[in-house]
Amino acid sequence: MTRILLSGETRLGTSEFQFNFESLTSNRISVIGPNGSGKTTLLRLLAGHEQLCSGTLEIDSVIYDDSTFVNFIPPHQRGLVLQHQDGSIFPHLTVEDNVAFPYRSTKTSKRKARLLAQETLKAFNLIGIRGKYPDSLSGGQVARTSLARSISSKPRLLMLDEPTSALDIESVNQVHPLLQNLDTTIILVSHSPIEVLKLSSFVIAVEDKQIVQYGKLETVASRPATPWLSKFFDLNLISGRATGFDFTTKTGAALQLAEPHSGEVEISFPSSAVSLHLNPPTGSPRNKWQVTVTGLTRVDNLVKVQLSGAFNCYATITVASFEELKIALGNELWASAKATELNVLPKIIPART
Repeated sequence: MTRILLSGETRLGTSEFQFNFESLTSNRISVIGPNGSGKTTLLRLLAGHEQLCSGTLEIDSVIYDDSTFVNFIPPHQRGLVLQHQDGSIFPHLTVEDNVAFPYRSTKTSKRKARLLAQETLKAFNLIGIRGKYPDSLSGGQVARTSLARSISSKPRLLMLDEPTSALDIESVNQVHPLLQNLDTTIILVSHSPIEVLKLSSFVIAVEDKQIVQYGKLETVASRPATPWLSKFFDLNLISGRATGFDFTTKTGAALQLAEPHSGEVEISFPSSAVSLHLNPPTGSPRNKWQVTVTGLTRVDNLVKVQLSGAFNCYATITVASFEELKIALGNELWASAKATELNVLPKIIPART
């Protein structure tokens, strides 16, 4: 767990960035926001590639930057790793030597560095391709090698700038389990709501070069501070098992799918796809379940309704529907969603070599 406290400004050319947040003691942090909002600048500031013009950066009670240059800790002394979007690895080194490189950079012999890298190679399922060069690797293999090399340096904080944005679905499914199982604290920049829901417990939202909201994932998702955030979190994500057209959640709730699937899967569906009813609905929706209203957030002419029941989810309805149903906290309602609105995400595929 890592606690980060940042309150300050930095400048890039004529642009000013204002960052104020405290991460509590979280080990899975996502940074989200529109393009150009300042997400990468925030990572570079934490990594020491940018400096504060005013304010203080504190990580686990240690001052890393206080804008006076007196307490500025340079990047190579921070024990942090910033992995950029392309996740590049050295083209002239094999997979094994890429992963062993952090050990070699501390003047460890090649033989000992390779021995030290073995555990990481095994954990990332890279043993079978350890002798290959990057130009013969798939996108997923490059991503796993890049992550393994970053982890070999044993960073106290690993910052990942959209690590899966250029990967296909199968490659993403190879990388996500690795990120979920890492002991290292991760700060992840992502444009994927599903990735944020799966991989983070704490969220920092950046818009217009400043932090507009931060806190636990559940809090930010249920009470978004801006319209952009409300749209970003317009997804429900549920884990369970599929058997043909039948899907059973981990809590035992049953839903119907539009197409047959098999095994452990996750389904996502937008909150706008959930309809609310005073009585059990009839007609075309095949999925219906009882819910209790546990939260309400109004954004413009829409109301986001937080629901608990066999599983937790959200519904986004118009103000007119909200008033017609006379919804209030604690109300017991019925929710429904068409099977065609349920998006089945591919099950986790073991990494291939």
